[in-house]
Amino acid sequence: MRITTYTWQQAVQDAVAETDRNQLERKIRLAEVAIFERIDTFSAADSGEAIALFHALGKLRALRELLEQ
Repeated sequence: MRITTYTWQQAVQDAVAETDRNQLERKIRLAEVAIFERIDTFSAADSGEAIALFHALGKLRALRELLEQ
């Protein structure tokens, strides 16, 4: 089985792994930009990537909510 890694995933992983609250908002924004740039550019992305993109956005939204607490 081949595991596909998407380039935007690193930005999401960086945001999720960030422990410095002062850097978290910036990392979330960078990840969101990477995701939205990918959404804007793909026309024939496999459905697995589309699902992963929207799951990642949900994860970033949850991180932002934690940051705002």
